[in-house]
Order: sequence, then C-alpha cells, then structure tokens
Amino acid sequence: MPSPHAFVVLLGTSRLSLVPGLSGAGKTPEDTWNTPRRDAALVSGRGQNPPCLTVAGVTKAMSALTAITPLFINAGCAGNLAVPAQVLSTIPAGDPRSGPSVPDAETIVRNATETGATLVENYHTLWLGECIPGGTTHALCILRALGIGGRVSSSSVKESGIAKEAVWEGVRKRCPDICSLRGTDLIRETGDPVMAATLGFIQGFPGEIVLCGGTQMLAVAALAGDTKGQVCCAMTDLVWRDPAADVAHIADTVGIPVTVAPVPARFVREPSPSRACIGRVKEGFGAGGALAMAHRHGFSEDTIEAALADVIRQE
Repeated sequence: MPSPHAFVVLLGTSRLSLVPGLSGAGKTPEDTWNTPRRDAALVSGRGQNPPCLTVAGVTKAMSALTAITPLFINAGCAGNLAVPAQVLSTIPAGDPRSGPSVPDAETIVRNATETGATLVENYHTLWLGECIPGGTTHALCILRALGIGGRVSSSSVKESGIAKEAVWEGVRKRCPDICSLRGTDLIRETGDPVMAATLGFIQGFPGEIVLCGGTQMLAVAALAGDTKGQVCCAMTDLVWRDPAADVAHIADTVGIPVTVAPVPARFVREPSPSRACIGRVKEGFGAGGALAMAHRHGFSEDTIEAALADVIRQE
C-alpha cells in the first residue's frame, strides 16, 4: 500500500548560476551545474555522505526515517542524472537579460499539470522540493514583476543582493512590459523551469500541496494566486530568520501559510567547515519540507536528530 505522501524533488539548472557572485551552490560558478546531480545521487544512496549536515543530507535522512522515497523530476537540468527521473525539460534556464529564460514554459506547465493529475491516484499530499542554483535570482525577478519587494535568500557567502537587483534591471530594459505579465507568460520571460513545473503541479494536483523551500517557492505561490487553502509552504528556520533576507515579509505579502521546521542547533557549526554545510546553506532540496513531513508523521525531535546524525560521515 503506497504512502499517502509523495515527496517530489524538481532538478534544474540556470545560466544565471554561471555568473560569478550570483550563486554559492558550488565550488565554482561552473560547478553549480553539478550540484543538482550530486545532491540527487546523495539522497538516493549513490553518493558518499559529507562530513557535515547538508540540505540534501536532511532530505536523505528524513526520507529514510519516514520510509518515503523521493521522486526526482528533471525540470531543466543539464547533463545526465545518475538517478531515475521523469523528464519535463532538459533545457536550462537562460539569462533573462538577453532573452526569455524559459522558452518551453508552456510545455513544462502542461506536462507537469498532467503528471500532477495522475499522482492523485495514489497520494493525497504532494511535497514539492527543488534544487536549481541561480533560482533565487529568478525568484527575485518574478517577485519584482509582481510588485513584491523584499530581499531574497541566497547560498552565496558574499552579499549578492546588488547583483541580483542588477539582473532585474536588465530584465526590465529588455522587456519593458514585464510587470504586466502573469503566470506562464511571466515565467517564460524571467522565471526558471523549476518554477514552471511547480506551477503545473499546483494546477494539476487536486490534493494538499506543500511547497518545500524559501523565496523560490514563495515566488511560485505568488504566481499561483488564490489556491483556496490547497497550498502551503514549509522551510527551515534558518532561511525563515535569515537576517540577510526578508522571507517572512515576502510570505506575508504572498499570503501563504508557512510551517517553519527547526534544524537542530548541534548541526549548525560556526564557522562553517564547508560551503555546503547547513547554516551556510539555509534551505534547498526540500530540506524544510522533509523535516516538516517527519514531524507530521509523529517523529520526536530526538529521533529526527539521531536520523540526521546518521547521514554525516565520521572522520
């Protein structure tokens, strides 16, 4: 008998993560395109556990604890994946300053809508996580086009807000009517393929949907509009209270209920021993949603903490 919960992770890449200073989700800008593949391999048991807790490690641990195996979907991820994944698109997001960033947005939304409609045959709750380096810059552009202010979160160790806003200014110059666009049309011009897939799932899945993530998922919630209480959001406390971002303000403006899932303090090390460790990276790969899902299944804080410790390589 299948679990009534489906945990789906959307994998994508964006040319914006190749721009120095916009994303910290890799050793170098070029390495950011390896991150979705690397993290998916880790979660599926095909990669070596890191020496610290990572967002992908959180999802791996909570997947094992709840016995809910994540379903991977390629939504614009470049290169070959080492895990089985349904393909919605293999075209990475483009730089929206030079042209539409998701030229196949309509196709992605339509196919994700159809996929969402089939999932309801076995599941009543859909948890949607994401991994797309560069996605917070696309999210900022979507939010600005919708008239929503506030700083977005970032995995970059350096202040990236000015660089992200510069991308938005470039989008406005290329597409002067950008603020009049909505839905799929807006995603096509300045969003990313993961956003297109998420919007399609919202349109196709009639059950409860939990968007697992920070500003990227809040941007999609803003695009979706009034979902009659069907959609909520779950994220880690680290991104919710990030002093460098205005996540709570954005969530309040969007008007979506948010579950804030705490990351046990023992795993947040300062200074961070690696760029990938949780704390430096505050959300991603559905980590906050995975923690919230474990809480919903009734697991105690001690049990959750022990499961998280199990995915850290001892050296």
